[in-house]
Amino acid sequence: MSLSILTDHSLQRYNSFGFDYRAEYFCIIHTLDDLIELSEWVTTSQCSLIVIGSGSNLLIQGNIKGIVAVNALKGRSFSAQGVDECLFEVAAGENWHDVVRSSVQEGWYGIENLALIPGTAGAAPVQNIGAYGVEIKDTLKEIQVFHLETKELSWVDAEACHFSYRESRFKHEWKSTHIITALRLSLSKKAKPILSYFHEGEFSSAMPSPLEVFERVSDIRRSKLPDPSELGNAGSFFKNPIVTDETYQKLKMLHPNVVSYPQGDCWKLAAGWLIDQAGWKGKHFEGVGVYAKQALVMVNYSETTADNLIILQNTIIEDIKQQFGVELEREPILLG
Repeated sequence: MSLSILTDHSLQRYNSFGFDYRAEYFCIIHTLDDLIELSEWVTTSQCSLIVIGSGSNLLIQGNIKGIVAVNALKGRSFSAQGVDECLFEVAAGENWHDVVRSSVQEGWYGIENLALIPGTAGAAPVQNIGAYGVEIKDTLKEIQVFHLETKELSWVDAEACHFSYRESRFKHEWKSTHIITALRLSLSKKAKPILSYFHEGEFSSAMPSPLEVFERVSDIRRSKLPDPSELGNAGSFFKNPIVTDETYQKLKMLHPNVVSYPQGDCWKLAAGWLIDQAGWKGKHFEGVGVYAKQALVMVNYSETTADNLIILQNTIIEDIKQQFGVELEREPILLG
């Protein structure tokens, strides 16, 4: 067996909060052969399996039974689909920001608004990552998956994944059966910038290049989001709540400046605005806190366990519900 499986292994390096919990077993998947070996080992040992990427969207709250496997599959390729279109195939273990950078450097439109979102390509469809008016589902054509039961690879059409705001089947019924190994993104040379979330005059022209949008998004994110390598965090900690028009109108009467975006018959509220208005921005609590530059981000200053962060999370959720009648939902996936 060429796959190296370790026992009682620390996960501190494999979650961006830096909490020091342990996995009963641990391995890193570098090749598809590794994945096949792993699936056979899991079947033989009757052991539970959790596959992670860079750990940038995880909240680990305890030691993990079974095996934790890091998906480190690599590879990228462009294939032309006519004069102005291409398919961009990306292995699941590729760094997502590097994927976006490589696409805009080639002049392709499609994912430039998703710059500097931490994590791997394989994690992107799980929660349908999104930013500045764009979601991964908008360009995602197919996803290659490894079926744990049959030990076979297949391509799944994006429409079959049931994407919605921060949701997909990979978070639910496919969580224990489908391992993402690669993505195919449909990109275009035709000018298709999505600029609805930017201020007027933010770009030098009405049709900025994908590289210009990429650089602007990167600048904005760097100005208000902490680098996980310097300060433990998982990016946006709460989902932006979606409420009915009736709830929104009541809220707007009490808070005319509420930040919101129409979502069909409903409204998406800015969770960061709610948390900021409630006075939590910049607050410290027992080694954790709410980031001073962005109220949507929870940070770990000194803790090795998640206990105090979970206390703070629950306190904020209850306070927002009391003040605004809106219930926040955590975005990072809970493990352990």
